[in-house]
Amino acid sequence: MLKTVAISSNKKTGPVAVTYRSGEADIFGTCPKTCGLLPCGAQGAAEADPEYMQAVLDAVPRNGVAWTYSHFPAEQLPAPQAGKTVINASCDSLDAAVEAVALNRPAVVALPAQEWKTTEHKGVQIVRCPAELSDTFTCHQCGGGRPLCAQGDREYVIAFFAHGPSAKRVGTGTGGCYGSSGPVAIQWRATKTKGAPNDAEAVRAFARSLPPGSMLRHHVVGDMGRAAA
Repeated sequence: MLKTVAISSNKKTGPVAVTYRSGEADIFGTCPKTCGLLPCGAQGAAEADPEYMQAVLDAVPRNGVAWTYSHFPAEQLPAPQAGKTVINASCDSLDAAVEAVALNRPAVVALPAQEWKTTEHKGVQIVRCPAELSDTFTCHQCGGGRPLCAQGDREYVIAFFAHGPSAKRVGTGTGGCYGSSGPVAIQWRATKTKGAPNDAEAVRAFARSLPPGSMLRHHVVGDMGRAAA
């Protein structure tokens, strides 16, 4: 199930287009079962959905940019391609993020606050998300029109501090997804009941409907998994 928002009011993204993706049976149904942020009891996906992943790759606004994040293993994600959505490998550790970079995949990592101790790991630069350094800076302002996360050719890892009510669980393997509670969870639960049923078709149509030059962040929450009905 897919929900689309042409202009987000999210404080962190700023006024960019966004989507939310949910399984029909469980809001976490499109997220991989292996994700370290998955709450106990959540019904994650056993495998990625190649048809939907291709649709996301293609879903870029005309003359614009699109990006997203996936917790599926980096080797299962497509390498960056010109004119396509940048799919960041969302990693649970700095080691995994460095391995993703070695595979030519743009990588990000969510870290507990107490782990922010370095700007380099195993020879790879670690850059903190600029939007976390200012209450007034957003994805819309990042990168001069091309947000860092939408730059698939980068050789550094973008790090995020754990945030949200479940932040203390990040890095413990017992959950920590910021979408499990709060305003994001409300939007996500609404997606499960009111979202478009054909995700691949809906995401392509949404990208085509946006004004030229738009920015599109796929999946404020949700992932590339093949969700069970």
